[in-house]
Amino acid sequence: TELGAEIAERIKAFGNSIDFQEIQPDELTALGQLRAEEIDLVVTIPPEPAEIIRAGESAVVKVTHNQLDPFEQATIALLSRSAIDTVNRSILEELVIQGQKESSTVEILLADAGTTASLLKDARATGNVAEEQRLRAQLSDQVAGVNTASESVRGAMRTLERLTGQSRSETSGQLVNAVEGSGTGTDDEASIEELETELEEARASLAEFRSIPAQVLVSPFESSTTVTDAPPLAITDFYAPGAMVLLLQHLAITFAALSFVRERALGTPELFTVSPIRPIEVLIGKYIGFFLVSIVIGASLSALMFWGLRIPFEGSLAAYAAVLVMLLVVSLGIGFVISAAVGSDIQAVNIAMIILLLSLFFSGFFISIDRLQPGVRAVSWGLPATHAIDSLRDVMFRGAGIDTRTLLALLTGIAGTFAVAWRLTSRRLAPH
Repeated sequence: TELGAEIAERIKAFGNSIDFQEIQPDELTALGQLRAEEIDLVVTIPPEPAEIIRAGESAVVKVTHNQLDPFEQATIALLSRSAIDTVNRSILEELVIQGQKESSTVEILLADAGTTASLLKDARATGNVAEEQRLRAQLSDQVAGVNTASESVRGAMRTLERLTGQSRSETSGQLVNAVEGSGTGTDDEASIEELETELEEARASLAEFRSIPAQVLVSPFESSTTVTDAPPLAITDFYAPGAMVLLLQHLAITFAALSFVRERALGTPELFTVSPIRPIEVLIGKYIGFFLVSIVIGASLSALMFWGLRIPFEGSLAAYAAVLVMLLVVSLGIGFVISAAVGSDIQAVNIAMIILLLSLFFSGFFISIDRLQPGVRAVSWGLPATHAIDSLRDVMFRGAGIDTRTLLALLTGIAGTFAVAWRLTSRRLAPH
């Protein structure tokens, strides 16, 4: 139908979010293309939308797709509602424009009625009874014309009154009754003057109704969002700090987790037991060696992120480096605890992978921590990556410093993992 084709054209011109392909008259053919993955979604417009609307029901535009990803499903649902809102708004704008055009006829009738009311008052003042009766009859006819013509714009006028918050309903909503009451037998001159005032106010209200753009009447409110203390970010910008934190944490944990395991396979701990070197010196030496390797990797990744990927940086380089240093040290501590506790390199690698998976899903990298259950948040805040990701985003994008929570969490993690690693290493290297 004509209306259906118009809706299709409006959806077609919705924007870059919908890559329109074609109008297919057969729904089954379009659904077959969807199943064959030739297209991503099918928008089905009812065959007779105008008849459905006249029957007092909403014409449902169906959107069919084959996406499994919940995020994609939510995006399509949101986009569909937005597209239909755009269609509804454009149709309402056309209706308001039509009402504004018709309101000019009502305004002319109101002006004529106002003139007649003024002449009626003059006729009463001069005592011209015949002229007064003629004007009363004329005013009654004009009232009937106002009553008929104003039906098409009363709804829009009531909408205007709600939007502006002005109490004009006494004039626009009850104008006809007031005119009829004053023009068909009322001899009070004050009533005629009141009628003149009401007619003039009604004309002013109609003039204001026509002066406001149809787009504003249909959509009187708009939303505007502003992000404070942060530059506009692309998706890759937002996820870059988290990706680097996860990579550095996993590398540091894996390096450290395999250190003692490999040495035990080679028999190196037996040499330590007969040498003058103490367990804490062995542990500190490993910390220094693996830290130097990890910091070189971290510096290389940072250079690639800032100069290669052009990730914005608004904060202090010292704060950025301090977060990375604390992350690497606590990650090495976790790795040394794993290495001293497990019996094989396979176990060490598996535990390191489990920590990576926990960090991937519960550190706020993919899903905001605020969306997690309270019990899961306890796991999240126990991961070094959670604090490092949160702090790096603030440092890089907000220009903030290291918050106290991050500082305490990472320093506590460093001290705790070092103490446990020292204890386990001393036990491993103790002479039997």
